[in-house]
Amino acid sequence: MESLSVLIIEDEILVAEDLRRTMEKAGHTVPACARSFNDALSAAVTYMPDIVILDIHLAGSRDGIATAQEILAHRQVPIVVLTGSTENETYIRARRNFTPAAYLTKPFRAPDLVRMVELAWQNFSMQPKESEGPSQNHIFLPVEKGFEKIVKAEVAYIATRKSTHSIHLFEVYKKTPRTVQLSIAEIEHYFSPPVFYRLSRSLIVNLHLVDRIEGSCLWLQDITTPLVVPESAKADLMRKLTIGKRSRK
Repeated sequence: MESLSVLIIEDEILVAEDLRRTMEKAGHTVPACARSFNDALSAAVTYMPDIVILDIHLAGSRDGIATAQEILAHRQVPIVVLTGSTENETYIRARRNFTPAAYLTKPFRAPDLVRMVELAWQNFSMQPKESEGPSQNHIFLPVEKGFEKIVKAEVAYIATRKSTHSIHLFEVYKKTPRTVQLSIAEIEHYFSPPVFYRLSRSLIVNLHLVDRIEGSCLWLQDITTPLVVPESAKADLMRKLTIGKRSRK
């Protein structure tokens, strides 16, 4: 992995220092650790970082979301969001105002942070410029010691691996799943609605590949083993799909 210039925006000094050490240990450089809206904008203009690690909750009247919006108004750069809040409202608010390149909650594990930063940069750098036409439907994900290209349309479903901080990614045309070194929460925003649907805490399915629903079981294209649909999710799943209903006589 090439060395990246990483701007850290974090108002807690100890956390910022931990982030800096983690990035530098991974071979990247940290030109600055900004603690406020104004410091962050100044550092972003001065150092032109490759990527930004941003805490949503900053001291002062303008928080991390406002900071991200202002940075992106001047220059497109991937922003990895780091927050101590586990509330879904915080995640929704961030996505409503800009598109995070990755989203992690505190406390973070150093290997997870490094993977997410490098993955965010990998996918950002692979995006075509405006003159090159629309982006292809693929993503690079951490598999074993490198990154492998994944065609999103060929992903049938994603499931957590028990007792590990990784997932199994099941693809059509492939007999065995790929093990991706991310949690399902970390990968969810790369496989988002309306094509992909979070069926449960441990399962994301590709709605375009649904072949059959019977009782509490769901079959996907080229996947021989049916998936169990939780009773609590069945009604919502049926609303997401186009279901032909029998007419009443």
